[in-house]
Amino acid sequence: MNNYYYNDYFDIGQQKIVNFNLYQIGLPKDDAVYTLKKVLEELNFNLLIARYSNKGRKGYNPIMMYALIVYANMRGIRSVDKIVKLCERDICFMWLAKGQRPKRDAFYDFMNNKALN
Repeated sequence: MNNYYYNDYFDIGQQKIVNFNLYQIGLPKDDAVYTLKKVLEELNFNLLIARYSNKGRKGYNPIMMYALIVYANMRGIRSVDKIVKLCERDICFMWLAKGQRPKRDAFYDFMNNKALN
């Protein structure tokens, strides 16, 4: 059996999904994610950003990580594993993460070492 057509079809389909602009998807206009983003725009994140080094590989945006954790808490979600899954499947989390998919180690590193306690 020739797998070319099968692979070609699904590879192209996945490519279109991956390259799809998340900002074109309409979220509910009254979703709390918009309110959170507006509130976060008014906050000063200088202390948080200062905890990140300019050396080495660039990590996830600390403001994005903070926003994801706050939004999860707003929805009553405390489990890092659930947050990771939501970043892959929930449109609001995907929108906040701008399509990035932080893994659980990134969240634990952020919460334990980078976030201001």
